[in-house]
Amino acid sequence: MNRRTQREAGDVTSWALGVTAGLVLGVTLLIATPRLMAPATTAEETTTSATTRDAAAQAESAGAQEAASQGTAGQPEGGMQQEGAAAEASAEGEGEAASGEAATEEAAGDAATEAAAGNAEAGQTVYVGNCAACHGPNGQGQIGPSLVGEDGPKGWTLAQFTATLREGKTPDRQLSAAMPRYAETQISDEQIADLQAYIKTLN
Repeated sequence: MNRRTQREAGDVTSWALGVTAGLVLGVTLLIATPRLMAPATTAEETTTSATTRDAAAQAESAGAQEAASQGTAGQPEGGMQQEGAAAEASAEGEGEAASGEAATEEAAGDAATEAAAGNAEAGQTVYVGNCAACHGPNGQGQIGPSLVGEDGPKGWTLAQFTATLREGKTPDRQLSAAMPRYAETQISDEQIADLQAYIKTLN
């Protein structure tokens, strides 16, 4: 009985050891096999990729050399003519760009002049509230002088007109104290431009 028990115990132990060894070997193969296979594949791919790149570079170089030799041997004068045409086209393009810039600057200057010209309708309101009592409803003059003559505000620049309203100075003389000096809080620069635009419409 005793020997049989020992034999059965030995069989169970052997079986357990066999199963454990099988599990360990299986797990090791599952983990190690992909790792061992991956570098070999990568190396193969790298080699193939490098070979493909070298072949493409060689083909491109051969094509460039062939094109260069054909161009040089074919028509040397034509090549020079093409270079001359390219230089001419470049010069024309630069000239067009410069004229385009000049046109843009001129348009900007015109826009600035128009903006400075003011709004005659808004200027009429300023005129009625500040000027009509002395210069008359149509700028013909009453207590103050006429504003419609060519030597008056109609012929002045905006800067000259502004100096007249702010400082009492016309382009040729100093005005009397009867002419008010308007601060910017009373009449803004924009309103002065509007006022001059309105006076220019008077006859």
